[in-house]
Amino acid sequence: MVHTFHPYFDPAQAAAFNEIAIEKDSTFEFRYFPLHGYGAATRVILAASGAKFSNVVPTDWAAEKPHTPFGVMPLLREISADGKTTINIAESDAIERYLAEKFGMAGDNAFERTVVNSYVNNSNDLMHHIYMKFFTVKDPALKAEAKEQLLNGPIAVWIKYNEQHLAANGSNGHYIGDKITIADIKAAHMVEVIRGVKEDAITDESAPALLKVKTTIDSIPSVKAWRATDEFKTFSERNLRTFGFA
Repeated sequence: MVHTFHPYFDPAQAAAFNEIAIEKDSTFEFRYFPLHGYGAATRVILAASGAKFSNVVPTDWAAEKPHTPFGVMPLLREISADGKTTINIAESDAIERYLAEKFGMAGDNAFERTVVNSYVNNSNDLMHHIYMKFFTVKDPALKAEAKEQLLNGPIAVWIKYNEQHLAANGSNGHYIGDKITIADIKAAHMVEVIRGVKEDAITDESAPALLKVKTTIDSIPSVKAWRATDEFKTFSERNLRTFGFA
């Protein structure tokens, strides 16, 4: 039996991949379901960077699924400005970190990158926990139980430690100095996710520094423009029907 690399991971594309990775004028196709979910942060990174991107919703996911690296989305395609080079990236975390590095949102040195990655991982862990333990639960009694456990456990812990760091940084809406990083974008999304569990779980009184992060990200002109599009509003409506929050 002959084993071959999946096209996304074929080392033969390494040179082209590394070349396009430093370009800033590429266009992007982001393939995901028509909701926010695990695609929210990627879309905000693309919007915040001013990148040209389009959202691609599969018309026949069952047929496409076997051809993807892991049978899941999201997936990102990047096309060079001259249209001659195309690369593909799988998995939300890999996509987000790749884009953060490309657009200067990953931290400027080893220390900053480590801090950013630590808080990104912390947000990712909580997000996965909430989706698996709460949003996908259908039984009302089990959902109510999970809600209390999350609010009094993982959510409270996440708020405590993130709020502490943000306050130490001056409650200026950023995790690192006064610059936008992927840690900010992930935290802003987590505020929305947590409010999907309980609307008043994060307030100006309980977590002012976290709310400052959200307002800072939402106030970026290109992000504000993205959130005002009909496409974004459609995704919000689908998110509300699927998970119970927009």
